[in-house]
Parts: sequence; structure tokens; C-alpha cells
Amino acid sequence: ILVAASGRSDLLAMVSAPVDASRLPHCGERCGDCTKECDDQGKGCKMRKCESSRAEGSCPEGEAEPFGGETGEALPALPALPPEADAKKAEGNTAFQAKEFTEALRLYREAIAIAEAAGAPVPGVYYSNRAVCLASLEDWEGARADAAEALSRTDLTPAATKKALFQKCRAESRLQLLEELEATLRLAGQLGMRTEVERLLRSELSQNAQAAQAATPQPQVAPAPATPAAQAAPSVQESAGSPAMEAASQAKEAGTARYKDGDYRGALLQYRQALDLTPSDEAGFRAQLLGNIAAACLMLKRAGDCAAACEESLALDPSNSKVRARLASAQVARGDFDTARSTLGLANEADSVLTNSLKQIGSTEATLAEADQALSRGEPAKALNMFANLESTALFDYPPLTLKMARCYLDLRQYPRVLNTTQQILRSNPTSIDALLLRTQALFRNHNAAADSKQWVEPLEQGQRLLKEALSFDPDHQEAQALRKRLRGLCTKHGELKEFMDSREFEKGQAVIDSMLELCPDNPAMMASLYSERAKACMRLKDWRGVLKDVGQATYRNHSLVQPYLYRAQALQALERHEDAVKELESLLSWHPNESVYHKFEDAKFLLRKHKRKNYYEVLGVPSVASQLEIKKAYRERAAEWHPDKKSHLDEDQRKNAEEMFKVIGEAYEVLTDPTKKELYEKGYDLEGINEQIELKKRRTNGCCGGRPGGCC
Repeated sequence: ILVAASGRSDLLAMVSAPVDASRLPHCGERCGDCTKECDDQGKGCKMRKCESSRAEGSCPEGEAEPFGGETGEALPALPALPPEADAKKAEGNTAFQAKEFTEALRLYREAIAIAEAAGAPVPGVYYSNRAVCLASLEDWEGARADAAEALSRTDLTPAATKKALFQKCRAESRLQLLEELEATLRLAGQLGMRTEVERLLRSELSQNAQAAQAATPQPQVAPAPATPAAQAAPSVQESAGSPAMEAASQAKEAGTARYKDGDYRGALLQYRQALDLTPSDEAGFRAQLLGNIAAACLMLKRAGDCAAACEESLALDPSNSKVRARLASAQVARGDFDTARSTLGLANEADSVLTNSLKQIGSTEATLAEADQALSRGEPAKALNMFANLESTALFDYPPLTLKMARCYLDLRQYPRVLNTTQQILRSNPTSIDALLLRTQALFRNHNAAADSKQWVEPLEQGQRLLKEALSFDPDHQEAQALRKRLRGLCTKHGELKEFMDSREFEKGQAVIDSMLELCPDNPAMMASLYSERAKACMRLKDWRGVLKDVGQATYRNHSLVQPYLYRAQALQALERHEDAVKELESLLSWHPNESVYHKFEDAKFLLRKHKRKNYYEVLGVPSVASQLEIKKAYRERAAEWHPDKKSHLDEDQRKNAEEMFKVIGEAYEVLTDPTKKELYEKGYDLEGINEQIELKKRRTNGCCGGRPGGCC
């Protein structure tokens, strides 16, 4: 039932199928509404009890209504439902029967609130009743939401389910929600209730049409005698003055006012209501209304609805240039330029509407071609800007344009945007091979997992599944075949790489990495992870210069990787380039402040100080395993050799050098003859670090105030 497609008159026609009476509630005695007999004849006919309501399915659930209570299906018992909630619901039913809808709505809300406060599950009939009440107050959004909530519950009786389905369809019909209405009717069909729900909708629409016609009272004037010709063909004035035409004209004026205010949805609703009220013999007025409907649909970017309304309008009035131009615009929105030109035909220069429309078609087509050229030249940003402008102005219902924009996102490395765009395309067209291929390429290129992790193959395997689906639609698609072959080869070689690295066959692992790099020359992120893994293999082989080379390749392609920088620092330390290692880790710590990196940075600074410190054993000229006697003897000899008094005959620079050497000899003797200092020296500390560690040890032993009684000052 597509209300927005052709108005309520079409809705009446579409729900006019015969009703399966075997599914309807029936009474004990045979009547016009029923073909079966009830088991309990004493309770009367459910159908007849509802005749007093405005439409069947429009009464709240309760003891005195046709749906639920004693006359309906028994509701399943709900655990721990407070009695106060049922009491409020009953009061709401009473208020509803008295047509006090606002009061009934308040009571239903209180009943739901009481159940929720008690932690008990709210019965679906509470929401169903409130939906009926909201519909009576013409709150269609609220009615639709409550009906949907009721249908989500599992405790509804068949009668209550039918009522909730009807209220949801009724609200969606009033709100002009085409797709939602169709989905609800499909649900009703799955539950075996579609025929009944459609019958209720048909009854609702008939009552609305009668109410609209009765809204304008007809003058009680005795008709004048009419000639046979006048009886056969009523005048235009008589037709225009009919109540239906007056109501249609008012609806049309209301729609035009909303259109001027920018409320295109409201305008579309009013125009369709006016079309429903217009007699079928008013071809000119119906053509105008259809043109207005087309204009509103065009502003709402509903190219299909716009084209349908234009075609119907042109069938009634082929001379309307504005409607013909709107039809061409709808066809352009779908990218059908040739059909749009055919629609306009050979425009007369005097007809400015058609002439301007032809110029716009040419301009749009030229802009699209220019954007395609920019994309092919490697200018995705420029192409994307042009495509986006076309999408917002002219080609708003052209799926190939969305694919072109996804291609721009791919070239700009905006991979999440590619995934989102292709997902939208596949929802509307699951067989789009181009969308499946672009999605696979985004997964392939947006590959940041480390080569030694299990997650490395996951996007490749997902891509293979997408390509398999694409090839099921076109087995000869060469691009999909080639990409799937590459992904399969990478997954296979990754397994081989893991085996070689685990078995410490690093040279074979490097060979496998080289073959993998040949399969992904257009994927910088993947190449970066592979070069990082190759640097790791070089480290295991102690090929430090190879590490530096591979790390350079990895960071050039993906500077956000952390591990390659750590490999480089370790290689620099092995090559005794400690200052470079400290700078490398300091730079890494500036943009990746991680605890592990901080510790490595501190270790690198320690190794730098160790590398720069004096070798006291070499200063004294003794081996590192020398005894204390050997150290003392060597000290005396070296001190006598470099004593400043023996260098007084030298020039000033040489005397300063001798003094410095004499001082270092004293430091060496002091450190190597003190067990504590010697131990720290052997650990790698320089003289400054040794003194810091000794002072720290004293503080820990004596406390912050040196053990002073009374504690800190």
C-alpha cells in the first residue's frame, strides 16, 4: 500500500481485495460480518460490539472493549505486575470510552510508569492502548512508536496484535512513510493478518473521505430545470463550485503556502490530499496538482516519484513546459541525459523554460566529464569536490556518482569513508560488483596490523569473501580475479613466513618477505609492516646495517609505526652510535609518550654515559681482573709519572694536560679501591652516577633528614 505514490484513492483501491472472513472475529449467530459460529454464543459478536467505535481496531484493550478482556483473547500472566498498574489501565479505558482522550492518555502513561518503577515487564497491551489514544489525539508519531513497542512484546494476544498492526499502518499512512508502511504490511502478512489490517485501513480511509466531503455543507437550493444537454455535460462553473472541488482548492492553497515556506513534505501531503478530493473529470486541475506534486518531490530529491507525477500530468496536459522541464530534471537526477533531452525535444527559442533546461543538462554533463578527467589525472580532491556539488544539485539519484566519490575517497586514503559509502550502495544494490571491489580495496589498503600478528590476514580473508561474491555475479571480471589471486597469495606466504620465523630460519623468512613485497607494490601500509618484519629478521641475524636500511623503508611508507623506530635505536646502539640512539628515542617519545619507550630512552642515556666515561683500568694500565695490590702499585707508578711537579718544564698546554691526567689517575684509584664504588663502576655508572647512587643509598638508610631525632624540620 503505497500512500505517497498515488494518493488515498489508490490506497482504497489497493486494499479492496476480498476479506478472508475465516480469520475475522466471529459471533455465535450468523451475521453479515461473519461466516462461522462462535463456541460461546452468550457473549455476542465481537464485530458488532465494535460498531460504536470509529473503526474496528480503534478501541483500547480492556474489559469493556472488543479487543481483550472477557470478550477477547486472555492475556498471559505477567510476573510481579503491580495491581495499581492494572487499576490505572482500567481507569484509562473508562476515560477513553467517555472520549476523554487527554485524561486517558495520562492514565495509560501512569500505568506504564508504575510497572516500570516496580521492575515488572510492561505488558504490550499497555502500549497498544496508549497508541489508540494517541491516534485519537492525532499524535501520529507517538501512536506509531507505541504500536511498534507493543509489537516488540511477546505477550500480545492475536486480537491485540492485529490492533497494534492497524494503528502502526494507520500512523504511517498519515505520516506518508511509504517504505515503513509496506514493511508493516509485510509483517502483517507473515502473521496472517494482512487481509484484516487492509480491511481496517480501507474502512478508515472511507470514513475520512466521507468526513471531508461532509465538512463543507451543500446549499439547500431547489434545482432549476435543466435541459438534456445541460444534464449530460455539467458546466465548469458548477463543477468548480462543488464541495469536493472547494476542499481540493483549499488543500492546494495550503500546500502552496507550505511550499513557499520550505516545508516540502507538508506541501506534498496537502497536494496529494487535494488530488484525492479532485473528481476524475477535472483533468486540468488534476494536471496542475500533479505538477505541484512533482515540484515538491523534486525538492525532496525523490526523482522516481517526481517522474511518475510528471508523466501522469503530461498525459492530461502535454503542453505544460514547466512539468516537462521537471520530468527532464528527474531524468537527469538519475543520470539519463539522453532521455532528458528526448523529453524536452527541440525546444523553441521562445520557450525559455525548455531552453534553460537544455542548457542545464549540457552544463551538468560537461561538469561530470570534467570531474572524471580530474580523477583519471590523479586529482581526487578536485574531482571529489565536483562530484559532491553535482550530487547536491543535479545528480542526487545517480548510484554511479556515489561510486565515483568512493573512488576519490580511496585515492585520498580516506578508507573509512570508502567502507561507509560502499555499504550504503550495497544496501540498495547487493549485486554491485564495483562496490564490492572498492570495499575490498579499502580493506586491503587500510592494513596497519603488524606482520607477526594473527590479525594481519583478517582483512585479506574478508576481502577474498567479498571478491568471491563479486565473481559469483560475473565470473569473468578480470580485476576481481587478479585482486583475489593477490590476496590469496599474501595469505599463503604469511603462513610460510610465520613458520620460518618460529623455526629461527631468518634468511628464508627474509626471502618470503621479498616475495610478499612484490605482491603489494601499491599498498604502502602493508609494505611498511613487511619491511618492519624484515628489519626484525636482520636484528636476529645481527645485520645492523640491514636493520637501518629496512627501518628506513618502513618509516618512509608509514611514519606512524612505533616498532621500526625501536629497531633503529637498538641497531644504533649495537653500532656504538649512542648519541644517535638517544636522539631517535627522544624524538619517538615526543609523539608517542609511552612508558615502555620512556624506559628505553632512559636506558639509552645510561649507555651513552657509560660509553663516554673514562676507562679507569686503562688509565692505570692494569687489566679489569687486577687485584688491589696491583691497582695500588700501578697508581703509584702512574701518579709519579704524571705528577705536575715533574712537568714544570713543559709549556702551558702540556702542563694543563698533565694536571688533568693526574686528576683522572686519582679518580681511578679512588673508585677501584672502594668496593662500593667499584661495584657501581662495573655496572656501567660513571663517576657522577656513582656519587648519585651512593647519596641515594644514604637517604634510603638514614631518611630524608639524615636520621635526625624528631624527623624532618
